[in-house]
Amino acid sequence: MPKVLITGGSGLIGSKLSTLLRDRGTDVVHVSRNVTGKEEFKTYEWDVKNQTMDSKALDGVESIIHLAGAPIAEEKWTAERKKEILDSRVLSAKLLLDTCQANNIKLEHFISASAIGWYPQVISDTIYDESAEVASGFLGDVCKAWEASADNMQQVSKRVSKVRIGLVLSRYGGALKQIERPIKFYAGAALGTGKQQVPWIHRFDVANIFCYLLDHRLAGVYNAVGPEFCDIKNFMQTVADIIDRPIMLPNMPEFLIRLLFGDSAELVLYGPKISCEKILSEGFQFEFPTMTSALFNIYWSPQAATPSV
Repeated sequence: MPKVLITGGSGLIGSKLSTLLRDRGTDVVHVSRNVTGKEEFKTYEWDVKNQTMDSKALDGVESIIHLAGAPIAEEKWTAERKKEILDSRVLSAKLLLDTCQANNIKLEHFISASAIGWYPQVISDTIYDESAEVASGFLGDVCKAWEASADNMQQVSKRVSKVRIGLVLSRYGGALKQIERPIKFYAGAALGTGKQQVPWIHRFDVANIFCYLLDHRLAGVYNAVGPEFCDIKNFMQTVADIIDRPIMLPNMPEFLIRLLFGDSAELVLYGPKISCEKILSEGFQFEFPTMTSALFNIYWSPQAATPSV
């Protein structure tokens, strides 16, 4: 039975991915700073800040999927928060590398999450693919360091993959719940110009991309975004239509968004068009290729009443 270690395994993507892999016969283990013994998956202790890890977590492990990292959008980007966002990604990868080297662990595959923050935060008709140069600014700097730390795992792994993830859509976590709330109470509005893109993906599809890379032994960088482009105005309207609420308010102006969010306002004020052609060219098929199909599944499928969506 193949064995995979997942960091961030209890998170939005990690929990779905863990279930998918287990259902296919893969032995899945997690690491966590706080181990209670009541976890659904066998969990070992690690402490990224102090750079310690129970090496038993790596016993028999063939591949590591690295999803750990402090959420980017949940708090304002103070200097302290920026450091936490960066360190949680880079130092966690360093801890994995150091522990593998100290215990002479050789991996078949190391797959790391990354983010579409690699690409410039712009409003443009340009379509960006994996060959694009990294953007300047905080998000670009984080993604560059994040992916460089993943590349360092080539010292102990035959293959290294990096997955640049867009806005993950799920009923029970992530940004959709925050987006839905004002719409639900008749206070929904597009943000800024309303023309910025929302590079979205259904939670099932992003988890399945990680499985696909693992199954097909694909190395390199892949974008995890849905095939359909959608700007924020149409995105908000689609959510409103599906939950049967009107969008009556005018767009929220840029100055107010910057006042509320500070530097992190760029996450919602700008958004490029991002291509998923590379993963499609490898034969991957999206279960939810359109925004409407993704949202209908989340809100109206028989599974929508459970946390599995």
